[in-house]
Amino acid sequence: AVVSTQSGHYGRGEYRAMVNTYALKKTLRQLATPYFILNSVASALHAICRFTPWLCTWLSGNCQLDFYECEIYFFVICVVAIKNRRCVSIEAYLSTLFMFAKAGSLLLFYKMNVQLAVWYLLLCVVLVVTVRAPPLVESSEMKYFVDDTLPQQLKEDRHITWVVEFYTTFSPHCNAVKPIFGALSREFTHSHMKFGKCDVLKSHGIPEAYGISSSCLKTELPAIVVFEDGKPAARVKQTMNGKPYVMSYTNLLRDLMVQDFYDKALTKSKKAGAEKKSK
Repeated sequence: AVVSTQSGHYGRGEYRAMVNTYALKKTLRQLATPYFILNSVASALHAICRFTPWLCTWLSGNCQLDFYECEIYFFVICVVAIKNRRCVSIEAYLSTLFMFAKAGSLLLFYKMNVQLAVWYLLLCVVLVVTVRAPPLVESSEMKYFVDDTLPQQLKEDRHITWVVEFYTTFSPHCNAVKPIFGALSREFTHSHMKFGKCDVLKSHGIPEAYGISSSCLKTELPAIVVFEDGKPAARVKQTMNGKPYVMSYTNLLRDLMVQDFYDKALTKSKKAGAEKKSK
């Protein structure tokens, strides 16, 4: 199969690799922040102390994990795996990992030495107070649709490609996708490509008009639809063909063909600018 984009024609595997490489670079940039670096060190501090020969000898005189410590490590791994089985972003996965890893490390430091546990607890408190997670930043041009404003907007701005998320405020799946959709809007918003959100509880009948069920029994929310020339051109839903869909950054970038629509938006903008100059 061949995927056609504005920048060329790619094999399905080649296009997937291109999208994965782009998403990986973006994720690495996001993780190179004080929050993730310092919390990674704090979460692994017990392991560092246990497996660094001179350090473990100085602290406890024993560099071997006993049965209790192995149990705690195994328990943390199991809990993190269960909690993150439907995780859609590496940032959310790491945040859960940090929380349980530091709780387990506190217990292990307490077993090793009470004073070490107190110092470790103080370190964790200092990190919580002074080092905050990177804030969720959406595009400043994000538009929120209620009632019948979405159909009106699509009719008025047929030359603009709209990427719209249908959501509910109480859905945990919608809340999990919020930073992913925010990142897409921040990177790809353009004069001819805009992002918006439609609250299905305040827009009765609108989701159904675009083939999306707002019923909680069908679990199709969140759903993201790309509108081109006022009509749906691509879409993904929480449940597709009876199976759950993982709305990760990579999957959305690939399955919604976001880069391709963005390239088309750039082309439209250049044409509009050339027409304006000719007049």
